[in-house]
Amino acid sequence: MRKQKVIIIGSGIAAHVVASKLFPASDVIMITKGRYADHNNSIKAQGGIAAALGPGDNWQQHYQDTIKAGRNYNDKSAVEFLTKEGIRQIHELSGHLPVDKNFQGNIDFGKEGAHKHRRIVHLGGDQTGIHLMAYYQNIVRGNIQVIENQTAVECIKENKQCVGIVTIDQRDHFHFHFADHIVLATGGCGGLYEFTSNHYTVTGDGISIAYNAGAVIKDMEFIQFHPTMLKGGTGLISEAVRGEGAILVDQRRKPFMSSYHEDEDLAPRDIVARAMFSEERKGNDVFLNINRINRFSERFPQITALCEKSHIDWKKGFIPVTPCAHFMMGGIKVTLDGETSIPGLYAVGETACTGVHGANRLASNSLLEAIVFGNRLASKLQFHSSNLGPLPAKASIKAVERDHKLPDISILQRKMKINVGMERNEKQLTEMKGWLESYIKELPDVRNLTRNQIEVSHMLRTAWLITTSALHRNSSIGAHYREDSAGPPSMNPVELHRREIKEAIH
Repeated sequence: MRKQKVIIIGSGIAAHVVASKLFPASDVIMITKGRYADHNNSIKAQGGIAAALGPGDNWQQHYQDTIKAGRNYNDKSAVEFLTKEGIRQIHELSGHLPVDKNFQGNIDFGKEGAHKHRRIVHLGGDQTGIHLMAYYQNIVRGNIQVIENQTAVECIKENKQCVGIVTIDQRDHFHFHFADHIVLATGGCGGLYEFTSNHYTVTGDGISIAYNAGAVIKDMEFIQFHPTMLKGGTGLISEAVRGEGAILVDQRRKPFMSSYHEDEDLAPRDIVARAMFSEERKGNDVFLNINRINRFSERFPQITALCEKSHIDWKKGFIPVTPCAHFMMGGIKVTLDGETSIPGLYAVGETACTGVHGANRLASNSLLEAIVFGNRLASKLQFHSSNLGPLPAKASIKAVERDHKLPDISILQRKMKINVGMERNEKQLTEMKGWLESYIKELPDVRNLTRNQIEVSHMLRTAWLITTSALHRNSSIGAHYREDSAGPPSMNPVELHRREIKEAIH
């Protein structure tokens, strides 16, 4: 009997956790849109991994912090599983990783916004993502097949089940891959916005593919904006910097967060980002005052290098910052086992929505989510009773190119920033929805599109899902802020799938 075959789309932490558990008993293929080694968000992660391992901490307190940050919109069972399992799994992992230690040789837990305890585990200061990715890449090296530079296009379905995935390469050749299980681990969608912490290849492809296949998409209006992107440069200034004592100030060096929230600079991300946006609308520039942090370059080597690369003199004690699109709390609706509404199709990591983050993600819960739910999905697939009959052979065809007008990506990104950014209203959202539909309704069959056109079509479709969801939710909650909010926040999910929205765009 042959081994089961699993295709994973994506190459971040969630993808690697799944692959690392499956390869001993499965044939695993990882397909990535760009370069395998570093074209993902995980390797950029400066923050750490949240887990209630410290003295006086426990899963219940981590649970409460997660629920509070998520505005009580979270799926409670998902949060309980994350915070309980996080303790066991991160404790186990820490024995294999270069975890930051204090002088006593114990884990040097960091503090971040909306956490009541110091519970953030860091690797190499602000290089957690680099070390974590290296660890998992080393495990799977030589044990899985990696296909680089192929963009996923659409699912192959038979009898309402996903049996494969279509990809397109740099020469505009389509490839048809068949497997027992298809796992979408394509990350978020920050690349839809003009300013983002995300890698430029992270543009919501998995969401578009799942929607096109008929999967349920949930709560796409919840886009988290990170408060502190390096202004005038590229890269993120981790929330850990504020956790270690940095404060936000204006150009007069005057702190302002006490006017917005009782937790001041360690308030939840959505509060801090909107406070900064408010200050910028007043004409103020915003800086991180890092003068309270001793040995800054030692503690944050990656951020130090980012500043120096951007010719920003961090030694003066003030780093210019601005908010940027960072994380997607919604996504493909899945069970805690990673199952979508389509048999044979799974999702994990940021592209999936278990409901664990609610309306706003708690800092440093994202890597934890990828590890904990990645392991859970792998366990599900390890013992999945699949009919292991023969699979169709892989096939390839050339795209039939036709002229088709699509917008420049930069125009889409700017429009998303203006109309579907930190603050939204019905007028802007309606106009944006109409603009997106003017292109989506004219899209031909994918086999008449080039790779670049397919990537833009994915962006348009995912942007449409965000915009439409933001219109549906007409009250503010968490990361979704409506200037024209109508009454108290609704706790009902916004769920869309192709049968519901096809009439709206065709």
